[in-house]
Amino acid sequence: MQLSRKISVLIADDSLVFRRYLRAIFENSIGIEIIGEARNGIEALELVLKLSPDVILMDLEMPVMDGMTALQHLMVHCPTPTIMFSSLTIEGTARCFDTLKNGAVDFICKDCLFKEKNVEIYEQTLIQKVINAAANTVRSIEPVFTLQKGLQARLSLEKRIVFCEECGTRQSIDGDRYLFMREISCRNCGDTIEIGNHLKKFRRNNFISILAGGPGCFRNLLGIVSRLDADMGGALIVVIMDEDEAVNSFTEYLNSISTMRVVRARENMRIDGGNCYIVSGTESFGLKPYSANVSFQQLSSDDGKDPLDLLLSSTATVFRNRTAAVILSGDAHGGVAGVQAILEAQGTALMLDPAECYYKGLGTMIRDSCPSIISLGENDLVAQIQALHYGSKTTVTAV
Repeated sequence: MQLSRKISVLIADDSLVFRRYLRAIFENSIGIEIIGEARNGIEALELVLKLSPDVILMDLEMPVMDGMTALQHLMVHCPTPTIMFSSLTIEGTARCFDTLKNGAVDFICKDCLFKEKNVEIYEQTLIQKVINAAANTVRSIEPVFTLQKGLQARLSLEKRIVFCEECGTRQSIDGDRYLFMREISCRNCGDTIEIGNHLKKFRRNNFISILAGGPGCFRNLLGIVSRLDADMGGALIVVIMDEDEAVNSFTEYLNSISTMRVVRARENMRIDGGNCYIVSGTESFGLKPYSANVSFQQLSSDDGKDPLDLLLSSTATVFRNRTAAVILSGDAHGGVAGVQAILEAQGTALMLDPAECYYKGLGTMIRDSCPSIISLGENDLVAQIQALHYGSKTTVTAV
């Protein structure tokens, strides 16, 4: 990346030692300068308004006002690319994902700084992260879901009506009670009314959107999937090119804040409408139709084909024009053949605007090979996915 001017950085950390450590790293970088230091969240917000930094490096744990609170205020009033640090929280945990959901572009565990054997490599990595952050456009967001809030939103219901099979008496149950009760007694005859499986709602699987990304896509997915409605029709399949441990943790977290049910894909798992299925970039899955259903099928990648290409091509074969590929942040080198297969099947190809991608390589590569792919900002991308899925509900289709 060619830098026309130096990237201005604000450091917010209560540790003088750590601030000096970061300053020493960036003093050796030609394209980055430290323009201010803050000891807590309040000082950080004051300096942001005064100095307008390009990037903020902020500790999660600080006195007076912690980093999370400062980040929430920042993203509402003065959105700025922010990289969060923590010595108490490791990457891939709920607290880490909370920072991304609240608008941070990246999260770094402080302990990694001092465990890295090759300090020079790590320092260069940190410098590159700042450069990536400076090239990232962040939007104003309101304070968002914390862990479990999305699950409660997904389950929270108004009064529900149940009928006694014995006498036919109708009675209502408050939404909060309905969530946790498996049976009640009929107020008329005393018979037991089972209300288990009340969360399982049939939704037609008439459209598939495949969202794919690598490094940086966690943040994208938190801002997209959590805003999609389970009742919009069809299903989502998310391909994440990252380590399985991180993918597993992210799946659990995304499920907790989404109105859709989010699960890890497995061999022979049926793909139901209203659900989001997470696939690791190391897994080679295709779709297998049977009767009126579709399930995941493990494929062989011995011929060297990219797993993302295999999944996209397989989905295009089964769902044809009822398929959308959505390319997010990442630097992976696959996906071109799969996106081309979806376009040939008259499906839809979308990509997140590179300005909103932390890593821009994946989208740029696919756009160069598939110029008809549509580039959209995150808000417009959410609206387009919803429009495609809701639109498919009005069309009678068969797999």
